[in-house]
Amino acid sequence: MADTWITDISHFLDEEWEPIPAGPPRARKLAEYLTAITVMASFPEPDYSPEYLVRCQRRPNRKPCREEIVGFVDPETDDIVWMCPVCGDRGLISNWRGTMWDMSGAEGVH
Repeated sequence: MADTWITDISHFLDEEWEPIPAGPPRARKLAEYLTAITVMASFPEPDYSPEYLVRCQRRPNRKPCREEIVGFVDPETDDIVWMCPVCGDRGLISNWRGTMWDMSGAEGVH
């Protein structure tokens, strides 16, 4: 079974809402992945340009999945809900509004 990632994106920010400096390589890679999903899912148009495409990083049976991640903003919770339609890796991202990765144009409270 795939993982479910529950992420508070503000944990990647310092007190001034600036990105925390790079840490260990695995942590940095995970942060880059989750923030890229935030950019993609918060993009205001349903047809975003290819540079916003995010590929799955899960490795079922030690083979990269690499399927395109799909995501959207849940209108009830305002969380970003994302998943890989092939391997089922999925997650929720909260507190993304108003961050540098918020492409929606809406101002968030922080």
